Amino acid sequence: MTDEVKKSLEEMSMPELWSEAKRLGISKDGRKEELIIRIKEAQEEEDNTEQPKNSKSEVLKETIYISRYYELKLVMSPSYLKEVGGKVLIIRGTYIQFHDGAYKTSNPEEIEFLDNHPNLGSVFRKIERSDLSGGKSIEQIYQDKFKTLEEREKELAAREELLRKKKIELKGSEEGAPQQETVTGIRSTTDRPKF
Repeated sequence: MTDEVKKSLEEMSMPELWSEAKRLGISKDGRKEELIIRIKEAQEEEDNTEQPKNSKSEVLKETIYISRYYELKLVMSPSYLKEVGGKVLIIRGTYIQFHDGAYKTSNPEEIEFLDNHPNLGSVFRKIERSDLSGGKSIEQIYQDKFKTLEEREKELAAREELLRKKKIELKGSEEGAPQQETVTGIRSTTDRPKF
């Protein structure tokens, strides 16, 4: 590790250090000095690891998600304003951005966030290893997964329409349907003349 890199880390602002920590996959919590130490350690480990082994392990850990919406954007942590020394700074949040309906990640924090998201299964889905082993492309898997969802939505709409028609028939107020009057043989007081 050179003195230039050490100097540049100490000169970096906290948001820059946070983005470097995110790139290295380490925690961004704590004070600036603690964060710099963790970043230095992670950079040394990154320098010491061999490139082929590292890329192979990333391929094995990479998880793919597909979305119904081509440019879905999920917020992991929102942006916020922070006042520092009389200046208002915008602290950028972290986001997950799908492109062309797919998102690939090997970051364990992102995988945990997506696996626990309430819209998993309806808005976006996780592609399992068994789907990838069949030799299908992501586009083919996308079509297979969401084709069934679209069919279910159409079926649900048809059922709702049928239910609406049954309710109308029960009420007897369908357009053009003559309403049946019940004859009890008892005259109401409204039919009697008033003197």
